[in-house]
Amino acid sequence: MQNPPGTTGHGWLVKVGSRTARPAPTECPTHRYTAVRPLLTADPCPPFRPAPLEEFGLGPLWAALDRWEHEGQPLDKVLEEVRRAQGPLRGRSTSAHPALLAWTAEALERYAATRTAEQGAARADGLPLTAPVRLGWTVRTGRMPGLDARGAGQYEHTVWGRQYASADGSVRDLWLPSLGSAKPDRAAAEKAAIAHVVLNGMPTRRRRRDALPPETATEPARLPDRVRVFDFGCADGSVTQLLDWGPAETREKFAAHAAPVFHAVATGSGTRPGPSCVECKAISRCEALRRTPGLWGGSPTVPARSRRSVSAWDLRLHSECPAQYHLVRRLHLDSLVPENDGARRGRVVDAWLNTRHATRPVQGCRDLAATATTELPIGHGLDAPLAQAAVRMLEEHRSLCPLNGLAPDEQVRVQPQVTAYVPELDVVVLAVPDLIYTHRGRWIWRETKTAASALWEGRSLLRSYPQLALGVLLLAAGTLGPDRQVAHMEFELLREGRGASHLERIDPGRAAVVAEAREVVAGLAQPLLDDTRYEPRTGRHCHGCQARRWCKPGSAYVTDHPAGAGRRLRTGEADAAGARGPAHA
Repeated sequence: MQNPPGTTGHGWLVKVGSRTARPAPTECPTHRYTAVRPLLTADPCPPFRPAPLEEFGLGPLWAALDRWEHEGQPLDKVLEEVRRAQGPLRGRSTSAHPALLAWTAEALERYAATRTAEQGAARADGLPLTAPVRLGWTVRTGRMPGLDARGAGQYEHTVWGRQYASADGSVRDLWLPSLGSAKPDRAAAEKAAIAHVVLNGMPTRRRRRDALPPETATEPARLPDRVRVFDFGCADGSVTQLLDWGPAETREKFAAHAAPVFHAVATGSGTRPGPSCVECKAISRCEALRRTPGLWGGSPTVPARSRRSVSAWDLRLHSECPAQYHLVRRLHLDSLVPENDGARRGRVVDAWLNTRHATRPVQGCRDLAATATTELPIGHGLDAPLAQAAVRMLEEHRSLCPLNGLAPDEQVRVQPQVTAYVPELDVVVLAVPDLIYTHRGRWIWRETKTAASALWEGRSLLRSYPQLALGVLLLAAGTLGPDRQVAHMEFELLREGRGASHLERIDPGRAAVVAEAREVVAGLAQPLLDDTRYEPRTGRHCHGCQARRWCKPGSAYVTDHPAGAGRRLRTGEADAAGARGPAHA
């Protein structure tokens, strides 16, 4: 089969991990096709550019667990090494953020305690104990003399997690870490893919770059009679047993659930710009991705960094606190701190609007019975006052709904992915408008926010809401179509109280508007792209930060500034502070 444009090399080796079997409706088929072919490379091939700080949140934990489980180091000694680390941990090539090291020490203690308790329970139940397995399990077919219909000559299946096996080989366990609580379940295809490798995998020694097939099994391995998979919550020590299967059940579920997904990935075609673009090998020749050179006039970083994505939510979080951006957005640490009332109320309103606006045929909200708006908030965990506030905001939306009276032949897209590529910065720009629709053939971009108080006078909308500034630049660059003169943006601010809400129109065709948007985005994006240390910047946002528990300056700030003290948050901050990520980041 012919290589996708923008790639070079060979596609005969197809290597899939269990994560490949996860549902991925928004991922690009071409990206997935090239990702499972490790001998295909980008053309031109980008140079390797190491990150200034660890960008794999579980990396230090893995290195610490290796020291404890495989090297036989006492747990107390490993914990001391993690807590005192000033450079890269042994087994890692990059230094970790101090807060990540604090998180790692907590997660390591929880994991060791939970794993020890599970083995104690197994002993009490008369089940065989399992010990750590150093070499990874891999299922690999023999090299075929030619290529099959998928263009492959060899297949390899891998799994990621902490591996254990009983002394007689009859039982194999795999423990999967989750950064928050343990997942209650995983997709059927992913579980089947995991079990397939745990059951049939042979111990293999990985090559250094992990591009070529792994070396032949270095020791014989008996295939087990029983495979078990556990999900472990790093934030709270919770555990879920995802499966406990025998060989027959594993083979049946793999054929029914995982094999069709892997076939679709290995034969996929077509393009879907979005987050996949960040790691896609075929980006240089992708015709579906909109190039927007000079989008905000940024400067390349020195030294150059690997390709990254930037969204309005990234810009906002980094401007508040670089450490919060790095730890929450990049590493996905989660202390399970509940969202504040404003953020939870905002999510309910957002969910109701998305459901209503996605109805086909298209219907506006003006004629919707007021009682209908009471249905969605129920079951979202809101208490009565918050639910009533959400209902009042939804009632305010009825007269502001952009779909009221919209002709049936107009287009409506709810939270679509809008993607652009800034080539000189090697940055993928991601935006998800609440709604885009056409009116008489002209595209309109609608952003909706909820707030407890009126707009803050004295500051422009673009500076108060960076997603508006980024949206203006994307509209002006023609990302929704070639006719950039007729598209415009609408900003809907929903508040409680009859007539309290607000609707503003923003024209990206005006040079002054675009200039202000470029100034806003450049002022936020350049510090983010240049940052290599992600130092904490304390403030009111510390109260809701998901990584604050491991951040010494943030914890000290919260101690010295109790919640509720000082002046009230400005409009928008109350709804966004502490959110794990906006529905329209």
